[in-house]
Amino acid sequence: MPDENPTQSALEQLARSLRQARLQRDLSVDDIERLVNVRSAHIEKLEAGDFSFLPPLYVYSHLRKYAGELGVASEEQLEACRKELGIPDSRFSTKPAPAEQSAGVGKSLNASGSKRVTVLIVAGTALALALVALAVLLLR
Repeated sequence: MPDENPTQSALEQLARSLRQARLQRDLSVDDIERLVNVRSAHIEKLEAGDFSFLPPLYVYSHLRKYAGELGVASEEQLEACRKELGIPDSRFSTKPAPAEQSAGVGKSLNASGSKRVTVLIVAGTALALALVALAVLLLR
């Protein structure tokens, strides 16, 4: 990133780079809002180095979208930001609880639920067709 300051955190460096890249491309905050689908108020806070306005995962997501759109940050820089925000490496902050049901029972429940949905759709379609046929006969 241009003008990196070793005393700044990765988040601060990225925020500064995002603002510089936006200004170099002559884009307004509103332009960025439309490009990355993030509120302009949030863009302004990110550029100002305020990362406390949303939960860390949302801040990180906004930073990734913004940096991706402008081609500013490398994966290593984004990884450093993720760590600074305290977001765990995996999707789960803790390991998921073991399944309470055996795999066979869960599969049969899912299969029967899927069959029920199919039956309901077919029955609903048949009922709708019957009602249309009845209406045609009555209107003659």
